[in-house]
This record gives sequence, C-alpha cells and structure tokens, in this order.
Amino acid sequence: MLLLFKSFCYRTVLTTVLSLYCVSVGAQIVIMEVQPIKFPKVLQNSGLSTTVVINWKGAIGNSTNSTLLDSDYSQGRYYITSDTSAPIDIDFTSLGNEPLIQLKNFKVRYKNKTYKTFPILGLDNPGTGGEYIDIGAKVVANKKSSQGFKALQYSLSVQEQ
Repeated sequence: MLLLFKSFCYRTVLTTVLSLYCVSVGAQIVIMEVQPIKFPKVLQNSGLSTTVVINWKGAIGNSTNSTLLDSDYSQGRYYITSDTSAPIDIDFTSLGNEPLIQLKNFKVRYKNKTYKTFPILGLDNPGTGGEYIDIGAKVVANKKSSQGFKALQYSLSVQEQ
C-alpha cells in the first residue's frame, strides 16, 4: 500500500495476479502468497514524480525520493512447490493497470540468487520441499497522478520446462 499526501490522500494497493503453468501433463506447481509487496505512506513530491523502492529484503531502496510517514512496508513473498524435478522458469511483470503510476525495476530472489531481468529460464526446481521467492519493486507516481485508491497489479508466473 502506498499512501501519498499532498493536499489530498492517495492510496495505492498492490494486488497480485498469480499465474501458474504446467507443461507436463499431471505436473503441478503450487504458488502460495505469503505477502504481497507493501509500500509505506509517503509525502508526495511537488513538481516531480514520487518514487518509492522496496527491495527483495523488505527494506527501502536508495532511489526513494519521498518522506516516509510510516514504517509499514514489506517485500513480496511467495512459497512455491512442485511435484516434479523439471527446471522452472519465473516471469514477473507489471500489468500497468493504473494511469500515470508505474511499477517497475522488479527484483526476484530465489535460492540465494537475485534476478532483475525476466523471464528467468532454467532454474532449479523447488521440489516438494518448496522454496521462497522474495520480490521487490519500484513504484513511481507521476506528479500529475490523480488522487484516490489505486490497485496496481503484477503477475508472477512459474512454469515447468
């Protein structure tokens, strides 16, 4: 959630759209959302876009250019399992559903390695024991963005090869 204050309140909530694909007949990948990315309340910049970065560790990133009004934020976290040993591909994209608001610069942490270009191909399978996927992103609210509730959406897909 991102709440910008200017002379009005502005709220952004990230909604996750999970996609799961299985190429092999009978194979199953399960994605469980532990928590979606959550942004803090911030003071909106006048005259330029407001930028807030939450990294995959759940910390504020260096390119954040706004005054934070709370410390209620977190990285996105997902738990995936598979009933096969086939390599997997991970893709992570913004659905771009809100005008003048961008969700970009995604970073994904999987099996102790950080990725920033997508799709990620040929990764080790999480198996039945499962693995966490941690995600971070940058949200940029254009100075002309309108007030009110915003529901930014992104897609996380995991596909077996």
